[in-house]
Amino acid sequence: MAGYSRGNPSMGDVLRTVVVLSAIVLGVWGIGQFFAVSPDEPTSEVDWRTAAGGIEPRAGFVPLVPDELPAGWRATRAELVEGRWQLGLVTADEEYVGLTQRPGDAADLRRLVDDRAPDSEVEGTERIGGRAWQESTTPGGDRTFARVVDSQAVVVTGSAPRAELIDFVASLVRYSP
Repeated sequence: MAGYSRGNPSMGDVLRTVVVLSAIVLGVWGIGQFFAVSPDEPTSEVDWRTAAGGIEPRAGFVPLVPDELPAGWRATRAELVEGRWQLGLVTADEEYVGLTQRPGDAADLRRLVDDRAPDSEVEGTERIGGRAWQESTTPGGDRTFARVVDSQAVVVTGSAPRAELIDFVASLVRYSP
């Protein structure tokens, strides 16, 4: 038996084993890449209507929600967090729109704006649906609309274009099943 090393493999044996194992690993990885499905939507969608239905019994107020979401928009967050109703949306153009609502007055509204849109500068007011909303912009360009609605501090902020944010604010209604 020429070339048999009785338990002491030669360097050639070691190299051949490494090459074969590497080929197997690369083959399995390649097959996995071929069959892997990359999601079209990197964030999961949530049922915002069902979440909104549970807010009043738990928080003691009726949440504001959009009458309908525009085509291509999806809700990625809808929950009550520390007494605040939070609805996070992604537009058809992958921009962010967020609604936050909690019981409060003008002072609470300012704190909520500072929390949701830090370092934002007030630019003035915009009449939306017949009511004046305070309009602010963050240093990063996100826009915020805020006002007290029926003893509730409401803030809508996002990276979506101003017109889309205004349309969203105009669409807000008290949740009704």
